[in-house]
Amino acid sequence: MKSNFFSFLKKSFYIRMILIMLGVSVIPLIILSWISIGVSTNTVEKQVNRLNEQLVNQVVDRVELTMSRLRELSDQYSRISSIQSALVPPEELYFEEVTRKKELISLLSTASAVIGNVQGLQVYSAVTGEVLSSYEAPATLQDSPYRHLIERFLDVKGTSLFLDKEALTQEESLTLLQNAVYYISRIPSDRFEEMTGALLISMNANQFQQQIENIQLGGKGSVSLVTRNGLTVATTSRLPAGEDQERLARILEHWREQERPNQFGMDSSIISVKQTSTYDGWIVISEIPSRELTESTGIIRQTVGYFLLFLIGLGVIAIIAFGYQLYRPLQAVRRQVDAIKKGHFDARVTHFANNEIGELGRMLNSMAVRIEDLLGDLQESEELKRRLEIRALQSQINPHFMYNTLNTIRMFAMLKDYDKINTLMGRLVSLLRYSMENYEQTVRFKQEFAYLEDYAELLNMRYKCRILLHAEVEEPLEGLLIPKLSLQPLIENAVFHGILPKKAEEGHIRIRLYSLPAPDHLVVLEVRDNGVGLAERELERLRLHLLREESNENIGLKNVWMRLRLMFGKTAEAQLESRPGEGMTIRFLFPADTVQVREEGDPDEQIQGDSGGG
Repeated sequence: MKSNFFSFLKKSFYIRMILIMLGVSVIPLIILSWISIGVSTNTVEKQVNRLNEQLVNQVVDRVELTMSRLRELSDQYSRISSIQSALVPPEELYFEEVTRKKELISLLSTASAVIGNVQGLQVYSAVTGEVLSSYEAPATLQDSPYRHLIERFLDVKGTSLFLDKEALTQEESLTLLQNAVYYISRIPSDRFEEMTGALLISMNANQFQQQIENIQLGGKGSVSLVTRNGLTVATTSRLPAGEDQERLARILEHWREQERPNQFGMDSSIISVKQTSTYDGWIVISEIPSRELTESTGIIRQTVGYFLLFLIGLGVIAIIAFGYQLYRPLQAVRRQVDAIKKGHFDARVTHFANNEIGELGRMLNSMAVRIEDLLGDLQESEELKRRLEIRALQSQINPHFMYNTLNTIRMFAMLKDYDKINTLMGRLVSLLRYSMENYEQTVRFKQEFAYLEDYAELLNMRYKCRILLHAEVEEPLEGLLIPKLSLQPLIENAVFHGILPKKAEEGHIRIRLYSLPAPDHLVVLEVRDNGVGLAERELERLRLHLLREESNENIGLKNVWMRLRLMFGKTAEAQLESRPGEGMTIRFLFPADTVQVREEGDPDEQIQGDSGGG
């Protein structure tokens, strides 16, 4: 067994297969191991950066949603009719004034309780100078704890104002803004109406602390929400307040120096920063120490290394074990495929393995047999199709020709010119013998030209203009095989559309048949007349007409071109040239390898002549 295996290893195919499989499997695994270990830190860091950025975006979205809700609540309650109706001059009766204030305070208390996360609502009356609160006794502006907040709003003269801990510096206001934020809006909100008061909505800073306190970013990681100037609104940092404030100030300074990037590295930490787009302009800062990453990436590197080493060893063993089992049946299948690719469909797989590869060999044998049968059927069907198409196109010519000829005879019958009728009938019988009794689809050029001469004589007997045919044919090409009745429509078009409209005494049609030397290797059939010709626009329409698959116009020229393409292939070309007053030239170019020449006296010619004479 060992000797057979070692001799098997000496075979070149197996050695190449081992090298390729090692290159495809083992070497990429080694490279993948090195790359995985090398980029694991970056991968984890990028993932953490992405998650950190998502975290900051979520916090910003929560803050912006809260601020938007403050604005919506302010707009909503500023428009309540009971609040607006309360901001009017005092009533004459003390009882009615007290009742109105009581109803307003009750409304503010109810609204504060219903909203939930709002600390309180206050209404300042510009008419009476009083401040009414949802949880405090009414007071004048001078005695109210909200005096500095309201005065700041009145100085701004806007429709709304947001105040946080950095907005004011007065001792009285610092107590209010230390643990809460305020949103003040004008009543009514329309600046073109006279201001009757202002609505204050306060929210405790603990609401923002609750939004971030459940976020865990490792031992020293933290999320902080700060004002524009870096004053802390909420944070999850465990550092003392002074140290944390210094840390946040350095981060914001570095952030501004770096032109406010979304993420950056600083002091061995990954930091994400984003500022809200609402009126508050607060900044969310998320910091993750890099040490938290290195511990995870170290485990990843070890795991990837051990796992890839295991895969490399397992891959080498699998290559040697399975390669030996696959070699022989694969070689047989490969030889079969190569034979089929080269066109040898008689090749067969003789030895089959008892597995899927053996089944593939049996399928290849069946496929080769089926392909041989299909190729034979295809050749027969294509040849039959080509003959039927040529016959169909040829049948379109005969009725057209017969109509024109019989119409000429009818004209002479009306003139009672019996001599010309007799001559015409004789030539017509000759033409019919050629077109109807000759069952061959292709004829020699010499025979087709003889038919054209009879046809020209028929035309000369009908019209005063004499039609003269001229032929210039290279010696070997007289026996060129072309579709029968393929030139008669061209002569007819030249006469009726070119020569007769010119009203000359004679019309000349020249037919040339010649070959072009290398590198073209083409045979050229050219029909030229000296008729009226075509303008460039009409000539271009005729060229486009030949390119169409189907058309009901110019059936003669289209019919000829379709028959020639069926016989000489799709590589054949048609060229049209004309100038007004100088006639028309139709030129067909056939590849030399598609051309057949039949010499006079050929056995096929004899058979054709016998069938025609019967």
